[in-house]
Amino acid sequence: MSHRGQIIEKIIRRSGYSITRLAKKLGISRNTLYNRFENANLGYRFIMEVGNIIHYDFTIDFPEMKEEIELMGDTPIRSFDRETAERWKAESKYILLLEKYTKLLGMLAKLANENTLTTLKKEILDFIEKEEKL
Repeated sequence: MSHRGQIIEKIIRRSGYSITRLAKKLGISRNTLYNRFENANLGYRFIMEVGNIIHYDFTIDFPEMKEEIELMGDTPIRSFDRETAERWKAESKYILLLEKYTKLLGMLAKLANENTLTTLKKEILDFIEKEEKL
């Protein structure tokens, strides 16, 4: 099961919406908001409220959320630009892939350095230098 609090925090940060401003609009302190991000089973009502404030449709990330909220009789989720939400999701996956790629390059460079594989080491360093120029 995915950690709802971490997912919500990541999306808020990607949106560029201020944590302080969000906490104020929610009527809670920043510390309380950060504590909510630690909750793996954060409630859908709260998630819906955050989505309405930052203009993000969390049903993309939690498809089961819409059905559960409708069963509880809560206010329907506002419709947001799904294309933007999908773009944010794809961007998150891309960044994660880049982070793994960078870690792998570092591991290869370390391995080449430790085993005196000078040719491999030179190729890796040249590649990293070339990528940094882009």
